[in-house]
Amino acid sequence: MAAGLAVAAGGCSIADRIVGPPEPSPVDESPRKARERVEAYLAAMVAKDTAAGRAQLCPTLAGTFDKTATGDGGDFHPKITVSHASVTDVRADGDGHKVTAAMAVTSGKTTTPVGVTFFVANVGDGWCIAGEEPAVVLPSLPSPPSPTASP
Repeated sequence: MAAGLAVAAGGCSIADRIVGPPEPSPVDESPRKARERVEAYLAAMVAKDTAAGRAQLCPTLAGTFDKTATGDGGDFHPKITVSHASVTDVRADGDGHKVTAAMAVTSGKTTTPVGVTFFVANVGDGWCIAGEEPAVVLPSLPSPPSPTASP
């Protein structure tokens, strides 16, 4: 008899007919959002747009950014050019994500491949960059990821 009910219900179990199918699991979009935040910051560095760069930061970093962004060693220093900037890795870390990026940094006639890791967190109004580890010199600039073939 139970087999007849399952077939009559279109292959659904009795429980599904009574309570409905289980809710789909939500998709975790946090890695994508963390990546987007860092990509926007890298684009601001390339464009030398300090306002756009500042907009990617958590409010707790605003004061430090305002004091250091265009100073010696700052991400937006006038004598430094950033190019070929791209995200190379995104990893969950506690309440946020560590997003690693690689870029070519030119000062004068010297171009150096540099890696930096940002900590991106979801605070109050959304995702923002909550921290930046000191940059490290890379042996070479990683190749950009190959574009995904579109159907």
